[in-house]
Amino acid sequence: MFSHQFNPDITPGDIVARPKFKQSPMPTKAELLARCSFPSVNTNRHLDRMIRNGNSRA
Repeated sequence: MFSHQFNPDITPGDIVARPKFKQSPMPTKAELLARCSFPSVNTNRHLDRMIRNGNSRA
């Protein structure tokens, strides 16, 4: 079977490009700040480990 063969079962509505998921509205600024997505540099575990080991590489 060829991939470009005519298929009468496919309707134009099946071919239409649609978003894959429903986009939720952007959260408010207060909600984004409450998530703590970007913690302080003082709580960076990678920097803490690097300083503790005395690793001077940048």
